[in-house]
Amino acid sequence: MTIMHTYRLALVPNLAMRELRGDLSPREFATRIRRAGREIGEQVSCDARYVGRVEAGEIRCPYYVYRRVFRHMWPDRSLADLGFVPRGAARRRPPMKPEPEPPVTRPPVQPAPAPAPRS
Repeated sequence: MTIMHTYRLALVPNLAMRELRGDLSPREFATRIRRAGREIGEQVSCDARYVGRVEAGEIRCPYYVYRRVFRHMWPDRSLADLGFVPRGAARRRPPMKPEPEPPVTRPPVQPAPAPAPRS
């Protein structure tokens, strides 16, 4: 019998990026990120969903182009100051919590019918 577990990643919210967003909506913040990218000749397709994923901790280390844009926007802050982890650490899976398996319910086994008597 094989036992399978479903794992859920333990996400750590990126509060630094949430704080930097301030009163802007995720959409407005994404617009500012795209504009900053254009200022340095980079094209990023940042949208409100990406901002939400960063703030939720789903994106622990952004791709190179985003790292360049963030460094342009906040030159006095490191990636760690922005709430990100080094690339090597982001590739390793964080500790996982196994989710309990639902109990397997099977119908009761019916006994096989008795063989018919031979004549």
